[in-house]
Amino acid sequence: MSAESRVQNAELSVRFLLLVTLHSALCTLHSPAAFAGSTVTAKSAALSTAHPTATQVGLATLRNGGNAADAAVSVAFALAVVHPQAGNLGGGGFLTYYDAQSKAVWTLDFSPVSPIATKRDAFATDAEAARTGALAVAVPGTVAGMDALHRRFGSRPWKELLDPAIRLAREGIRSDAELTSDLQTARAERKIDKFPSTAAIFFGDAKPVLVQTDLAATLQRLAEAGAKDFYDGELAKKLVEALKVNGGTIGYRDLRDYEAIWRAPIKLRFGDYDLYTVAPPSGGGIVIGETLNILSGFDLATAGFQTPRALHLMIEAERRAYVDRNRFVGDPASVRIPYRDLLSADRAAQWRKSIDLDRVTVTSLLPEPGSPKLEGEHTTHFTIADAAGNIAAVTVTLGENFGSGLVIPGLGFFANDAMADFSINDGQPNREGLVQSKINQIEPSKRIASSLSPTIVLKNNRPFLALGTRGGATIPTTILQVFLNIVVYGKSLQDAVAAPRWHHQALPEELDYERERGAQATVDALNRMGHGVRARESIGDVHAILFRNGSLVAVADPRRGGAAGGY
Repeated sequence: MSAESRVQNAELSVRFLLLVTLHSALCTLHSPAAFAGSTVTAKSAALSTAHPTATQVGLATLRNGGNAADAAVSVAFALAVVHPQAGNLGGGGFLTYYDAQSKAVWTLDFSPVSPIATKRDAFATDAEAARTGALAVAVPGTVAGMDALHRRFGSRPWKELLDPAIRLAREGIRSDAELTSDLQTARAERKIDKFPSTAAIFFGDAKPVLVQTDLAATLQRLAEAGAKDFYDGELAKKLVEALKVNGGTIGYRDLRDYEAIWRAPIKLRFGDYDLYTVAPPSGGGIVIGETLNILSGFDLATAGFQTPRALHLMIEAERRAYVDRNRFVGDPASVRIPYRDLLSADRAAQWRKSIDLDRVTVTSLLPEPGSPKLEGEHTTHFTIADAAGNIAAVTVTLGENFGSGLVIPGLGFFANDAMADFSINDGQPNREGLVQSKINQIEPSKRIASSLSPTIVLKNNRPFLALGTRGGATIPTTILQVFLNIVVYGKSLQDAVAAPRWHHQALPEELDYERERGAQATVDALNRMGHGVRARESIGDVHAILFRNGSLVAVADPRRGGAAGGY
């Protein structure tokens, strides 16, 4: 047998093994609830995603020679099929990636960009148009982001990585309770069933199996023609024409000019730990960093785990960090963001002095330090670590659940509603309730300020923790609390993720807490300290991996129906 024949046979064998493993993975979609909130301890590789089927797809990729980047690509496209609330082709996101060979951390910004034809007053008289319909759509970045990740770090063929998603879309998936509930909510609150292309797939007669034929064809085209076709090919043409018919403003130049951008990460230091996360236009790193810097001057361990005193200190630190986030974070291509000053020990010390240890400081009366020298809730995250030590922490979003609510006719995927994340009117909260400065006002060809914060933590220059979450403005505070639960209070990853969560973002004044998890005595004590409290059903959906003693512990948040896997 020739050398060429042996290579061809080897490739066929690997492909056959992948299909066999994938077939086993696809069978799990008949019983997804069995994996909800799972914890897995593995020796070689592990991952956690928002959907059991996506987890099995990623695990199959890892078992068959793919690395963390390959698995991230396969999971991202699988989520576009099985978790259409936030998994997407029509949205965007951020990546934090640890490369084991160079021991370097990379971050990738593939967030949406406003169209060239965007007008400053586009939603001045109709803010709802920024949430629903074609005018709400910004130029999507997910496809470009996965392509950029694959080109730099991937090892398996692009088409192979899209094959699982194609099959899932073509053969159908079972609608789980979460998808059904989220669809009902989106219909009641935003009437997304008014779009014929959306109604034809997701509403109407109840179907035991959800088949997405148009999405399968789109994925097939992407697999064969590559990501470029999405931005300058047949897919681009269909996308522009479909949006135009429905009143959108994205044009051919918007798509051709779109780029996913590799940026230097924000590096944060807390004790023996180095946290790496994404820089603006995400404000998550600023919030995490400033909060940790302020808290470093307090003895949190002595204050106690989940005590009113410890929570008061954390909440007041978050309040101050969000004041800065809302004032200074925007698209770094259009504004200069004073990272060094915002994350300095001096600013943290000034903010710390303003904290009353026993009472709330109302945001509007907060004595802000001198200005530095200027030189959505509906998201999904997955974390993957491979056998070679590479790590991918990826957060993607459509904005709200199902984005703009508009399924692109003929292409089969939901378009984002990222325009709602801009400051639409001065002093008016955006979709996340954030009251932001003019830095994040609507302008053409601009990236929207975000809260997405995929994070990788190193201890003594070795991977310690990788995590991320959904949750809009609560994303950075959720990541912060899981981290503190582990490194300050010594909790296991499972307990750190399951612990009650609390959130404050400066404005509005309310402290958010989880109705079923926050102890009433603690809530009452915080209320007596002046915190106006507001109950929520849940905060976040964390997917994390902890690296300890030669093992990988992967945890899917018990709050939702995700799954961990590993081997």
